[in-house]
Amino acid sequence: MASPRGTKQETIDRANRFARIIATGGRRSDCIRYAAENWGVGPRSCDQYLKLAREQLKADWDIERPQMIADLLSQCSTLQLEARRAGQYHIALGAINTAAKLAQLCS
Repeated sequence: MASPRGTKQETIDRANRFARIIATGGRRSDCIRYAAENWGVGPRSCDQYLKLAREQLKADWDIERPQMIADLLSQCSTLQLEARRAGQYHIALGAINTAAKLAQLCS
């Protein structure tokens, strides 16, 4: 088990781990349980890691709307191509429809 009081790098690593837990649907209680089991730290220390994790998640999404739409359109295009290659035409059609909505070509 790692030391309860971590180095600066351990703090970053722990915040990153919390960000992954949150991004996959985890809650504060999931983070606290994980930290207690793996790092031997309590809720108070977890709150600092959670603060850093939430700042990281916010920064990931703090981009301008046109850039966000461009990123999502690119992902839809890639998904659509991969779905066609795999013969998953209903997935390809869903990606095409989503791209059209993002581009505001249809409602």
